[in-house]
Amino acid sequence: MYIGLNYFFKRHLRSIPDTLVDKEHSLSRAETGPVIAVSLISALRLLGIFLMLPIFSVYAVRYPGASMALAGVAFGIYALTQSLAQIPLGWASDRWGRKPVLLFGLALFALGSIACGLAETIFQLIIARVIQGTGAVGSVAFAALADVTRPSVRTQAYTITGIAIGSAFMIGILAGPLLAARVGLDGLFYLLAAIAFLAMLLAAITFPHAPRSEHKEPPLALKPILFDGALRPIFVAAFVLSLALNLFFFTYPLSWHELGLDKADLWRVYLIIFLPSALLVFPYVRRSEKRGRFRGPLLLGWLSAAVGYAVYLFGAQYDFLLYLGGATFFFGYSLYQPLLPAFLTRRVPPAGRGSASGIYTFAGFAGSSVGGILGGALMQISPSLPELLGVATLLLWFFLGLPSPPENSA
Repeated sequence: MYIGLNYFFKRHLRSIPDTLVDKEHSLSRAETGPVIAVSLISALRLLGIFLMLPIFSVYAVRYPGASMALAGVAFGIYALTQSLAQIPLGWASDRWGRKPVLLFGLALFALGSIACGLAETIFQLIIARVIQGTGAVGSVAFAALADVTRPSVRTQAYTITGIAIGSAFMIGILAGPLLAARVGLDGLFYLLAAIAFLAMLLAAITFPHAPRSEHKEPPLALKPILFDGALRPIFVAAFVLSLALNLFFFTYPLSWHELGLDKADLWRVYLIIFLPSALLVFPYVRRSEKRGRFRGPLLLGWLSAAVGYAVYLFGAQYDFLLYLGGATFFFGYSLYQPLLPAFLTRRVPPAGRGSASGIYTFAGFAGSSVGGILGGALMQISPSLPELLGVATLLLWFFLGLPSPPENSA
């Protein structure tokens, strides 16, 4: 797949006259290959997670000793462990290089996935999910993508990675219910392990190598990154959006189940709600990057996410409103995914990108953990409480302050 995509990009780049190419705002041939490699590795690793997302809650409650609250813990504990491991692994990639840390993290994820497949009780599943979560390499991939691209095309690079991840998201969401119906949750965990080993092989062969000597300055300390006033809203955004997403996907399939939809048919729902994002996000973001104007996407992304969640809150009893709320929320969420890491890496020098990306992914996985755990706990009290918390969190985020683009893109 990597060779085919790389050949396609190179061939078509050669076929376009130089006078028709906006070189400043277009990926060069030297950037295209590494961007595709990072995108495919990221998509492969996350494909396994996305296979779980739409069906985990309805299968986890069947484990011996399980309750809705414990299923929420099993759902969210993976993200909690991921969040705790992101910063040290990101810092390690600044110090020892991206590639070895990436391979180490993927190996941990594969071993944890096997342990999840072997779990026989809800408590064993929770422990195995902790092990699985130690393979926290998202920050390494984010930092590597910034290493191999120019600032003027970095948002496009993250958007391409976002498209690859979004494609994996759609495949996982659509295939997850079908596969789980045939092989069960334990079979899906074994599939995750196989996907992780495939990602390791791809990383060993294609992952871009950035020697430590290229970074003349030592790795940045964490404190100045944590307390930087321009970076803090980016970290807050990552936390809020991930919390809202996990709250959403813990309760959303259960809402359809209450309406009588079979678990194996959830793929049709997700195909419909993801289609607007798949078609519209990349051209809109690319146009905004060429014009150097990102305030519109930032506001539209927040508004879409908040309105979509509100529609879900008040319309969970109606299938049309469930479709509308899901599509609107996910469009807003998807708009932010390429913008936040691009803003972050443009504000941080190369020697601090691993650490900064570690904090960014820590914030995201911390939000995912809180969202997953609260989703299960609140559902036991009232089915509408998770949606109410999601709407309230998104509204509070606006008053705390949305991120701002780098000054040269304002």
